[in-house]
Amino acid sequence: MFPCTDAFVIKLDPAGNVLFATYFGGNGSQTVASAICVDASGNVYLGGTTFPNTVSQPDTFPVTAGAAFTNVADGFGFVAKLNSSGTALVYSTLLPVSPPALAMPQAIALAIDTAGEAYIATTTAGALPFPTTPGAYQPAPPSYPYGSGVVAKLNASGSAMLYATYLSGNGLSVPQGIAIDAAGDAFVVGFTQAADFPVTPGAFQTGYFPSAEYMEFVTKLNPQGTGLVYSTFLGATRNYASEVKVDAQGGAYVLAQGGAELSSGGYLSHLSADGSALIYSTYLPTTNKFDLDLDSAGSAFVAGAAGYALLAASPGAFQSGFEGSLANAYAAKFTPDGESAGATYAGPLQTGATPLIAVAPNGAIVLAEQTSVFSIYPWLTVQNAASGEAGTVAPGEIVTLRGYGIGPATAAVAAGQAPVDQLGGTQVTFGGIAAPVFSAQSQQVTVQVPWEIAGQTSTEVVVTYNGGPPAGASASAPVVVATAAPGIFAVANSDGTLNSPSNPAKVGGFITIYGTGGGVTNPLGITGGLWPITASLATLTLPVSVSIGGTNAIVLYAGSAPTLESGYFQINVSLPSGPQASSAVNLVVTVGDSSSVAVPISIQ
Repeated sequence: MFPCTDAFVIKLDPAGNVLFATYFGGNGSQTVASAICVDASGNVYLGGTTFPNTVSQPDTFPVTAGAAFTNVADGFGFVAKLNSSGTALVYSTLLPVSPPALAMPQAIALAIDTAGEAYIATTTAGALPFPTTPGAYQPAPPSYPYGSGVVAKLNASGSAMLYATYLSGNGLSVPQGIAIDAAGDAFVVGFTQAADFPVTPGAFQTGYFPSAEYMEFVTKLNPQGTGLVYSTFLGATRNYASEVKVDAQGGAYVLAQGGAELSSGGYLSHLSADGSALIYSTYLPTTNKFDLDLDSAGSAFVAGAAGYALLAASPGAFQSGFEGSLANAYAAKFTPDGESAGATYAGPLQTGATPLIAVAPNGAIVLAEQTSVFSIYPWLTVQNAASGEAGTVAPGEIVTLRGYGIGPATAAVAAGQAPVDQLGGTQVTFGGIAAPVFSAQSQQVTVQVPWEIAGQTSTEVVVTYNGGPPAGASASAPVVVATAAPGIFAVANSDGTLNSPSNPAKVGGFITIYGTGGGVTNPLGITGGLWPITASLATLTLPVSVSIGGTNAIVLYAGSAPTLESGYFQINVSLPSGPQASSAVNLVVTVGDSSSVAVPISIQ
């Protein structure tokens, strides 16, 4: 007897240690998880397919009381929610879908909103009608019986569909990816053979290519599931998985396999917010196994499998070339305008593996495949030195550069309080302007972003070690320049001592916040210089607000930090009366339209 196939879920800590591991499935022939999401509380959502038990004993696939669909005859899909410790189901429901014919792949694509509602995209064959909801955009399937797309939204308790609609034409239509924006619009991507797949006037591509075996589609469905915001063909494709991510401006990023003319490789395309035009589209010359993620700045991170050394890695990359005889993972970063911003190999991989990618706020990436997980800084990465956040830089900000071979093996540290233009053989420039160096070692260099880049929207950071090649090394990367990118180093109480649980601030007093990335000051700071003690101090030019425990505090001063290096800012704040005695509360600094990562402070 062959063993049944179950899905499994494993949670690793940042060091790669297992926090929990659990199987998920029943006594049916196969349970496959094709999607996983995690909410802000750490709950885990799974989407996938399951085939019920066909022998005499009852099927044991786990469903919960009150779930939307609990009968194994209801269908072959499922959505389940595990608690944050992996010890119990919050809910588990079947989905009324059946596999498409023609040996086409079936998967459940999944996205989660802030309310814990699950958005689902998949395919079902006509033998099992999908129960649509009143007012649905497409309440009934087309006449084509072999595979129609469906999109649905499940409530937070898993007990009912908030909406359910078909999304298909008269031909095989297979949604493969789904993403949502802050308004609850659902972005669905996949492939179709239907020339009459629904598209909207003014969309980027409204005609089906006559010679295409399949066409990629991108559809934006309104929050109620009753109509299309836009729907467009994108290009010829093959029947491999495609993905979609959405940035803060509502732009869709689509990763897909190319058509027959691209026997190996695919494309990454960035659509405008209204679906009428491409911001960029670029060829990806790796195999047909891809994955996609975005960072907060709108940079796209792509992972694929490379069968041989076809592509170049960036200087300072985690792995500079192809290794071994098996396929390697290949990861690349593209800026919001499509410029190449870094690339690395990682591997070798298990044969046939599809590498998955996730980018952390600090610019590190996780690459996972069948037998390996890599958590790495893949190429030259620029972080806020206080918060560790990556993605943008601000004029004057103190930043940490992560990479490989960018400094001496033993750390070199500037002798005085002010940084120097060269340290331990390491030099750094932003847009050709020297960046003063606080410390330098092989994989980490801390510098000040020159104030002189103010007014730019992007620039290039270049790190040179020991004069660069051939004897030394160098690495470079484009970076987005923001007006502000605040991060918090420390918080001091009114007596000048550092705030901590054992040394809380006093209710009715004030605190001083020290950070970096506050943006331009008036007068402008001096790159590499110290803030002077003068009667008229430099102040931050952008509006500043401080939230403490969710309550807006009174900002008494926001500007230079006298005697400290000019990359630091100082904000003096009067404590609000809201927080309770001895409480630990979160503090957030907002400069312009950019907010810091929350840091805890103690008040008594």
